[in-house]
Amino acid sequence: MKLLTKNHQATQEEKRQITHRAFAGLTFGLSGVGLGSLLIMSLKKQNQKQLTSHLQSTFYRLVEEQRGQISLLRFAKEAEVTGEEAKLFLDSKAQEFNATFDHSQNGGVYYHFHF
Repeated sequence: MKLLTKNHQATQEEKRQITHRAFAGLTFGLSGVGLGSLLIMSLKKQNQKQLTSHLQSTFYRLVEEQRGQISLLRFAKEAEVTGEEAKLFLDSKAQEFNATFDHSQNGGVYYHFHF
């Protein structure tokens, strides 16, 4: 009878150890996922700041070089972004600075920033 009790107690201890290890592993794994997620979010935010800075500097350089007239295609090329990204950025700047725009005969879009 004592032998069964010792085996039963050993089994209970093993169960506790397994449960403890599983909980520790789960906790460690979840904290790793959380840290990884924070790192990814931080890198995305840093990348977005760099892109915004790059777009801003390209915009102001072209405004100065072109005396306020920027084509959508030229801005996209110089900033190394898609046409859609360039349009969104220039549209927001046009609103901010009360700029006008027109279409050339060959279909190009030009923004006129008055200064």
